[in-house]
Amino acid sequence: MITTRDRDAFLVSTVIKLIKRNAVPNLRKVIAKTHAADIARWFPHMRTDEKTLLFNLVAQEELMGEVLRELNTEDRLLFLEASEPAVIRKILRGMAPDDVTDLIEELPDERQEEFLALVEGEASEDVQQLLQYEEKTAGAIMNTQFFSLPEDMTASDAVERVREMADIEMVFYVYVVDTEMRLEGVISLRQLVTTRPDTPLSDIMTTRLYKVHLSTLQEEVARVASRYNVLAVPVVGDEDELMGIVTVDDVIDVIRDENTEDMLRMAGTGDVELGSLSVWRNTRARAPWLLASFVGGTAAAYVIGQFEGQLEQFAALTAFIPIIMGMGGNIGTQSSTIIVRGLATGEVDIQERWKVLRREFATGVVLGTMYGLLLGVVAKVRDWTTDPASPYFIRLPIVVTLAIAGNMILAATLGTFIPIVLKRLRIDPAIATGPFVTTSIDVLGIVFYFMLARVILF
Repeated sequence: MITTRDRDAFLVSTVIKLIKRNAVPNLRKVIAKTHAADIARWFPHMRTDEKTLLFNLVAQEELMGEVLRELNTEDRLLFLEASEPAVIRKILRGMAPDDVTDLIEELPDERQEEFLALVEGEASEDVQQLLQYEEKTAGAIMNTQFFSLPEDMTASDAVERVREMADIEMVFYVYVVDTEMRLEGVISLRQLVTTRPDTPLSDIMTTRLYKVHLSTLQEEVARVASRYNVLAVPVVGDEDELMGIVTVDDVIDVIRDENTEDMLRMAGTGDVELGSLSVWRNTRARAPWLLASFVGGTAAAYVIGQFEGQLEQFAALTAFIPIIMGMGGNIGTQSSTIIVRGLATGEVDIQERWKVLRREFATGVVLGTMYGLLLGVVAKVRDWTTDPASPYFIRLPIVVTLAIAGNMILAATLGTFIPIVLKRLRIDPAIATGPFVTTSIDVLGIVFYFMLARVILF
């Protein structure tokens, strides 16, 4: 069975071969038969000169507006820099205002006015309005082209109005407003066409609305759409006036982008572009995060150096350092990942932080005790001292048991506590994982291990 990934790989290789042969007629045929989202996936696999040729062909086929929505930031900017203003104007004219806004926001500040001037007519006003709202809020991602009708209009008149304005992007819902454009209710298209023609909209509209404010963060907008299974979320202003809607395609983009961003931050790669081939961009994004690991590792090495005398006196302690550090880091990452994801989806309530902490602490106790006893048995069976009469024959298993148990309890607690604290401080909790949690656990775990060894063994 041919998978989507196999099909993508075949198409990419075919297109690159056609570009190298300059087989423009064949390229046009492939482009004409391919969805814009699939075309966008070709670009990250190509050299700059190959991308430029493909840009021109896609623009000539009048697919560039749809393709631009799917491209990564690097390729979007490359296209905008390489294209003539007349070409860009034509493309922007066919794009929805919210998509144009996303495109302009990615440009350097000095270029935004230049490209905004290429947007003409009513769309220009919509784009300028959207640019006023803070990035990653409902106001910034909403579509200002929505379908609204007065509450005293009849169903038959409403259906006729829908026919007249069929070019609007989202007509699955008809929003009912008063004379001041305040949102009163919503009607699905199915309700509208199955209702008696003379019925006023006020009699059939649903007044229980799931709406968001202009300043609502896009994550919350996506959460509302997902929780209540709606195809669009209305966006209102301070006076409850309807300002726009966030449609399901934008919600999907938000969920994808937020999940990607959280995963990259949790892995310690910052805001690196997944499709970017730039070594410098990737290096610059990763270096600061790796610095935290470097500092933590250096601190752990320094701590180990302070106990050099104990290691010389009892070298068997060295053998258990990797597993104690590794198990602590693993359970810490597990706890922090669960909490970060729970905070993002709303399944973990920050108001119940002590309940969550108790749960993860108890989990750390159970797992720490289980693996502590298991490692103690390993230390005993391995027989690190040849003399059963030696006090170390019993004391070493006790040290490693308590060390790994204590480290896992500490790690589970820290992995839960740090994201919750950051959330309270209005800092993205995704940055709590990866280098920050694991390196702090490594340092504290080593200190705890050697302090136990000093007390019990020496």
